[in-house]
Amino acid sequence: MITPQDDFPHAVPPQAFMTWKENWVFPALDTERRVASLFHFSLRPAHGEGIFTAKFSIDGWEHRYVGRSPVPRDLTAFVPVHDERVTFAVEEAGSRFRITYTGDELDADIRYTGRFEPWDFDDGPLAPRDSPLGERGRHVFHFQHYEQALRHEGTITLKAGPRAGETIEVSGYANRDHSWGWREDLTFHHHHWLCASFDDRYVQGTLMNEACYDGDKFGGFVSTATGNVGIARVDDSDAYWLAPGEPLPQLDRDVRYRLTAVDGTTATVVAHIASDYGRLYLNARSADRAQVYQDVEIFCEMTLEETGQRGAGVLELGKFYDGPDAAEVTARSASRPSA
Repeated sequence: MITPQDDFPHAVPPQAFMTWKENWVFPALDTERRVASLFHFSLRPAHGEGIFTAKFSIDGWEHRYVGRSPVPRDLTAFVPVHDERVTFAVEEAGSRFRITYTGDELDADIRYTGRFEPWDFDDGPLAPRDSPLGERGRHVFHFQHYEQALRHEGTITLKAGPRAGETIEVSGYANRDHSWGWREDLTFHHHHWLCASFDDRYVQGTLMNEACYDGDKFGGFVSTATGNVGIARVDDSDAYWLAPGEPLPQLDRDVRYRLTAVDGTTATVVAHIASDYGRLYLNARSADRAQVYQDVEIFCEMTLEETGQRGAGVLELGKFYDGPDAAEVTARSASRPSA
């Protein structure tokens, strides 16, 4: 029904200022060999391009690749997902994946196998208040998003650096997430993405604070051989980097998260970020470089306090920062003091 108000300009939905993206990310850590790897694929069909990322930290030595390559408007036939250097293939849906990379400094061939069943973040509880995106905006992620605990194994052949000529056989814990929908990372205020692997479980906690919801939103899950249990709340009171108007600091102290599941059980995880195995970055920047959403993946050991178990994984932290020379100020502000 047309109303008198319809003669006047209408409110613009937030999606009008977002880009439709389909993303995959595969972080992995071999603690014995001190090798952290990160592959990220971001397809943006409306822009006609994809951004393909491969980053490694090998006992303190880093390799980084970020490439832009054309992608079709219809992504359904873009299989395998690839550019001229990196290829992501689904070998068995839901359980087996392979990523190969050929670079100037190293080559990699890594396979990933599911440990437990994937978790759809839409299956978690909704945030209590309204969102301009409707119910979609009350989910911890306002776009489709799922995640899975993995193991990885493969080879990395070094062609440069202090170990050039060596082939490293890597293995250990990993995880993957896959998301698609309307998003704009520069509308995020801050987030925590805790991915902790232990021998009998995977503990995942997410806290999002972004422009489409007034307040924190919580999500995550605990995976075991018997299934998944959703997370209702993430206590981030131990975080020491959330002061507004400042970039991420050096992050030189460990941090504790207390996760409360929908069944009332708790998981308290300490991320030992002060003694990490590597920090790899996925920062998003505005075209004029005056706005940055910092995104650092910290690969480290984890402790589950309820059981005393020691595990490993990745803690991804994000924070918005703007101002003169924002891109330069934030480039590596979250590095260790010795880095």
